[in-house]
Amino acid sequence: MDIGAYILNEYIPAKPLVGNLEAFFTDEEKIPIETCAQLRCGEGLKFPFARLDSQPSAVAIKESKVIVAADKATETKRVVELTLESSFDYQPGDTIGILPSNRTEIVDRLLHQLELIDKADTTCHLKLALHCAKKNAKLPAHIPPETTPREILTQCLSLNCLPQKQLLSALAGFTRDDKERSFLACLSSKQATSHYQSLILEQGLLFTDIMELCGSCRPPLAFLVEHLPRLLPRPYSIANSPLEAGDQELRVIYSLLSHKPGVTTSMLEAKALQIDAEQHTKVVIYPRLSNAFRYTEQDLGSNQILIAVGTGLAPFLSFLTHKEYLIKQQPQQDKGHSWLYIGAKKPEAILKREKLQSWQQSSVLQRLRMCHSRGESPNYVQQMMSDDADDLITFLLKPETVLYLCADGAKISQSIANGLNQCLQKVLHITEEEASQQLKELKTKGKYREDVWL
Repeated sequence: MDIGAYILNEYIPAKPLVGNLEAFFTDEEKIPIETCAQLRCGEGLKFPFARLDSQPSAVAIKESKVIVAADKATETKRVVELTLESSFDYQPGDTIGILPSNRTEIVDRLLHQLELIDKADTTCHLKLALHCAKKNAKLPAHIPPETTPREILTQCLSLNCLPQKQLLSALAGFTRDDKERSFLACLSSKQATSHYQSLILEQGLLFTDIMELCGSCRPPLAFLVEHLPRLLPRPYSIANSPLEAGDQELRVIYSLLSHKPGVTTSMLEAKALQIDAEQHTKVVIYPRLSNAFRYTEQDLGSNQILIAVGTGLAPFLSFLTHKEYLIKQQPQQDKGHSWLYIGAKKPEAILKREKLQSWQQSSVLQRLRMCHSRGESPNYVQQMMSDDADDLITFLLKPETVLYLCADGAKISQSIANGLNQCLQKVLHITEEEASQQLKELKTKGKYREDVWL
């Protein structure tokens, strides 16, 4: 990439961020500690949506299995199912948080660039600078009292964040090369808004990409600690029932992007390779707070409409497995009907396809509708819903029916909501506005439940 093409003749850099912290090193090399850095930060550090009765803990990865192979022709992602140890109770629909770590090669490259490789494993701690520019400056809660540069960059800071303009302006001040410095300063300016929009917001140029493009940039470690976001846990749906294997293990499913894979999925892939090599490997997890998006024994007699795309099927695998076991345990109990609408890019990309079909044959599922966007019509879930509109709306409006949607909250879930809106208009002969109001009422009554991700 020619960064010179993004330097304007005239521009005014954004007001740069300033540093309020300093890092102090001892002469001692820190003995490696197995405990995740963020777990040593004390009670002041909160984990998003964590259950109050359980703390994050390291658990063994027992098995890794590829359930969908990557396919460049159809842009199908590689999908992996992980089996983890568990030490807490859960129900279908519950989620866990997985604490990620940055890739070793990215951390090593940054340590070299910051000229910290010789101190990478030396004990350090952070203090407020003697003359703070910020009156209410404080030490970040996600950095342990004693740590090392390697640990900070690996387990505490989000290196894959999108840099804001004030950060770019500050990085320019730490850059030696004139061209690189001008690129960063210009990119932070109002005059180069279109360049920022194109490179950062549309192409997704990350902090690590910026540092690689501007190799002479040397920000102090304390500055990065203060201004880079915390490396946050990633939520994953539990994809199995506790009745299947007790509460001693759980399964999660993730997909891997071929270009710029996520921090957590990259870490899980690396740990999966360690399993293949028969090495001892663990991951830090915690149970997240439960909500209405779940299926328990009390739901056996009710109806479900389950709608998912891709790996959004994960929680519904736990729903249907749980239902299957409950039916075996309680054969005389009244059983509700379950419908599943699932979409993927190709037939082979539908998770556990054969299992879904067996559930349909054994009447765990009363209706199974599958589609794929790279094949014959119907290509999308919304089209299948439209084809079934009369049956779907009649079934949905029964008092004992609840609709569950698990999909991408940015686009797909909204498209499916729009499709449902059209079904309501078509079947009930109402306006778009009236259908929207009815969807709102369904959500308020708990008959339309969403689990969406961004």
